[in-house]
This record gives sequence, C-alpha cells and structure tokens, in this order.
Amino acid sequence: MKKNKATISEEELDILRLPKRLSAVEVAKKIRLPQKSNVFNKIDLDLTPYIKLPTHLIGYTKVKWLFCIAPTQSAKTVWLQIVMADAIDQDPGPLMYINPDEKLTKKNMKLKVIDMIKESPSLAKHIIDMRKLAQTGIELDNMSIYPGWAGSKSSLSSTQCKRVVLDEIRLMALTIGDESNAIKLAQDRLTTYDHMGLGQGYGVSTPSVEGDLLHQQLTVPDTVILYWHVRCENCNKAQILDFFTNKKIITVNGTETYKCVCTACGHAFRDDDQKRSMNGSGFYAKLDGSVVALEDLPERVIFWWTSMDSPFRSFQAIWTEFRKTKDKLHDYKNFWQCWLAKFWIDDISKTSVSILKERRVKDRMGIVPSWCRVITAGIDSQKAGFYVVVRAWGENRKTRVIDAYFLECRLPVTEASDVNNIIKRDVTNRIYADDKGDKWLIGLTSIDTGGNRTKQIYEGTANLPRFIWVKGAKPTQGTTIRFNKELNLYLVRTVEYLDETEEKSETAFFQLPANIPEDFLRQWVNIRKALKENKTTGEKTVIWKHIGQFDYRMADIHSFICMDIPTSVGTFRSELEKPDFRFNPLVKKIEYDAAVTREIEDEEHEDYEINTFKEGW
Repeated sequence: MKKNKATISEEELDILRLPKRLSAVEVAKKIRLPQKSNVFNKIDLDLTPYIKLPTHLIGYTKVKWLFCIAPTQSAKTVWLQIVMADAIDQDPGPLMYINPDEKLTKKNMKLKVIDMIKESPSLAKHIIDMRKLAQTGIELDNMSIYPGWAGSKSSLSSTQCKRVVLDEIRLMALTIGDESNAIKLAQDRLTTYDHMGLGQGYGVSTPSVEGDLLHQQLTVPDTVILYWHVRCENCNKAQILDFFTNKKIITVNGTETYKCVCTACGHAFRDDDQKRSMNGSGFYAKLDGSVVALEDLPERVIFWWTSMDSPFRSFQAIWTEFRKTKDKLHDYKNFWQCWLAKFWIDDISKTSVSILKERRVKDRMGIVPSWCRVITAGIDSQKAGFYVVVRAWGENRKTRVIDAYFLECRLPVTEASDVNNIIKRDVTNRIYADDKGDKWLIGLTSIDTGGNRTKQIYEGTANLPRFIWVKGAKPTQGTTIRFNKELNLYLVRTVEYLDETEEKSETAFFQLPANIPEDFLRQWVNIRKALKENKTTGEKTVIWKHIGQFDYRMADIHSFICMDIPTSVGTFRSELEKPDFRFNPLVKKIEYDAAVTREIEDEEHEDYEINTFKEGW
C-alpha cells in the first residue's frame, strides 16, 4: 500500500521551524542608542564585562528572577535596555516596565525604550505606527510594552506578562496600600507564563538602606548573590575590590594619589585603559570566592558590582569624591550607596578604621608598656578557631592592645584535649616582655562559651589557671554580671561592654601597637551603633548592628570583662588606681595564686553580682 506524501514549500517550512534562540549578548550588538542621552551609541560589553553573564541569562527561564545591584554610572540601565530589546527582537510577548512613580515611568519609557526602538533598525522594523509609541504604552507588530509604577496598584494589575522589568527598586515602597509591594505584584503578572516555563523578571537598583524592599531580596529563599571578582595580574589572586581594603595613598608634594592595590602582593590595578585589563579577567563568584555552575543556579540570582569595577569612574575620581564627603554625613551616605553600592544603616558610631589608626603608638605587637599593671586576654570561639586579644592596663584609665591573633582549631574534629593544648600553649602560658626585658604572663583570660565547641571548651579549660568562662546574657538581666556558682559561669550583658569599648576608643587612653593588623581594625568597627525605627510609631531605638565579621571586637570585649571579675587579688578595675598595685603571675614577690574566686562569701546568694561600671569607665 502506498503512503501518501505531502509536499511542503520552503516558505511553509520557515513558518514551522522554531527560530534558534541567540544569546542576548548577540542582540546587544544590534542596539543603537541616541547620542543625546548616551556617551556611546553602541553597547560595548567588553567595556563592562560584568553585565555579560546577566545578559547571557536573559531568556534562561530556569532562573526566574535576575537582579543587578550596582552604583550609578555603571551600565545597569544598559542591561535593562538589552532585556527589552531581546524581547522585541527574538522573544516577543507582553512586557511590563515598572518604575518608582508615574512621572519617572513616562520619562524612562521615552528615553530608555522608545528612543532605543527608533534608533535600532532591528527593533524599528516592528513599529506599526509612530503614534503607537507612547509614554502610556507601546504597541508593536509582535508585542506590547506596558508602563507601571510602584505606587499604583491599578497600574500593576490585570495584564499577564512574559517579562517584567523593575527600575530603581530602592525608591519603591515596602508596601502598596498595606497589602503588597511592586515585586510581589510583578511576580503575579508572570504567573501564567511561569506555569509554561517562559516567564522571567528583572530588577536593577543602586542600594539604599537596610530593611528596604531591595535589601529584603537578599534573604528571600532560593537566592544566590554573586559578586564581581578580578584577578591580580601579578600574583593571580582573585578578590572583590573594596575601596577601603584595597587602598594605598601616595603623597607627593602634598598631592594625594589613590592606588587600588592587590591585598595579597600590593601590585596596583590599572585603570588608564578604562579598567579593561583588570575586568577582562573578571568573573562572578560568591562572597567566599566559590563559583556556581550555570546548571546549579537557583531561581533567583543577584549580581553585585561597585564603582571600583566601573570603567566610567577612575580610582582617583572615586578617591576625590570620597574626600569631598569629609564632615558631610549626607554626602558620605550618597558615596556609600551610589559609589560603593552598599546599603546604608543609620550608623551613629563614631569609631572608624582611620580613627583607630590614630590610636597607634611607636611600640610594636608583643611589647608590654612600661606603665602596665596587669594584662588580660579575651577569646572569641568560631568554627575555624579562636580569635584572641591581649590588653595591658595601667592607672588613669590607660589601656593598650599588645597582641591580637587567630588560633586555628577547626570543627568538627576538635577534641577537649586539642582545646587544652592550644589555649595553654598559645594563651595562658604565652610570655610577653616590656622594654626593660622583664617578662609578663596574662593575669586573667576570659572565653566566650555561648558559641562554638561549648562542651570541648568546658572540658578542655576546666583546670587552666587564671581562666574564666563567660556567656552573653539577655539585656533584661538585672546586673551587668552574674556568677552562676553551679555552672562556674559568668553571665554578662555584653552590650554594655560594646558601649564601653566604643566610648573608650574615642579617647587617647585607648592605644594600639604600631603594627596592629588591618584585619583587627576592620573587624573592630564591623559592629556599629545604629538607629532602628519602628515603622508603626516612628519611634527610634539604638541597636548594635554588625556589618561584617567582628570576631576580634568580641574577643576584645572579653578582655574588658576580665577587669570586673573578683579574684584573690581583688577586682582589677578598682585595684588599678592603687599606687602599689601591680599583678604579674611571673613575679614571685606577689604571693597570690591569682586563681579566680570560686567561692562566694555570702552563702545566702547563689550568684555573685557586680553592678555597673564605675564612673568614667
């Protein structure tokens, strides 16, 4: 039996064939931008390679949301234009373009969308009628673009879209009419296309303040944050460029020149070629440097870069802008957000790395000052090991860090014996010397037991001399310090020691050695006093907010706590001001064992309580 055969023309085959999807990187090459509002009329992704990966993911709908957090003047707007051009050119479907308010929406519809369509031949061919290119909506022969603004629920309702685009999320409110927000409503518009595996959402913004709509996206489940990394051409060290961390200032004849240098070898990164050589080796990775494969990306990806990466701002220009902010909080806030691309917190802390550097003296680490009367140490326990800070104390409220270091002791392999050996060898038995050669031992050491390896710490340090255990207490605890006799543990309101260290760091009584590690300085200021506003009442309260790793600060707090613990030679803080007081466990003429008082004289009280600090401390 013969089978029937059908003849199909080439024209009919063209209709049946699914078009091959190009990367949006190829579409970007076709885009033309009006010169009146752009530096260049073509998009050069080699100039801004940090938008290549976000561009490549346009249309890759396994990733449902793509966000770019970036400074001003760094091509994030260009990326949005590529998103919309790609839809028109090869992936048509209803698109909603959302801005913070109606006025900005109409302005951006004209400058960023309509003008781009008119200038780009591959897009202009879809124009039906020039009157259909309006700020209130764009109708092409293959799709429509709808305007929306974050303050209007009605403008974000009804229309089902294949793509939604949000511009400057930082200016969008957390809620619209106490019900939802622009991102949630935009997500609702994608529902139908999401079910078919076709929907995708996009958002760009400069950071604003912690807690706003943009900041909340960082903690949404199934989100990965990728940061732009570059490699040093000298040592190949990969790193995220940070304005402060990578800073080196060279002063010649009173003129300051900013150099962005590698944190590993000190080699200077070039920017005289618009950072092409630097960014040419760039790549995206997590904060810890780990790279995520394309197939392992979750549903939400956030890309983050700063002005340090932007070819439109030289390192010197960034430094100049920073210098302009001196003593101008509003300008500094703008620099922090719009240049460094960081979220701002209502920070009322005065201490900074630069202020701490002013506290440095000529003596180096390990040298006990001549005025020292006792040494204390604090230990903060983390998964990778122990952060240790050692302090010398003298009369007239004088104190100096004489050592700060990290002891590796990794979980989960740590045993109690490991803890004992490490702390005995590198803390309690560590010997220091003053400029006369006299040797010193630490008078009292305090360790935080409320974090990692608690059991091993208790078992491994139970018999160490001049050693106490501390755990943070709730602010509602009636006194600053309570001693739990049953657990042999001091419960401490550590927030009060945060306040004390903050206040003391602002005075000349607070000293640091000449070669104090930069890591210590950064960690010390990474927990800040901030104002928290009640969104309902408007009332502001002071809280402590950490903005990065602060383990050295917590270790230092424990060195301060030692000053208020009763010992058989008295409480160090009160004894310091006595003319004849000097406690050094190595000096035999002091006939005290210096063991921490374990017994409480008043047997009616299980807990030993110490009131708040003396005036001036």
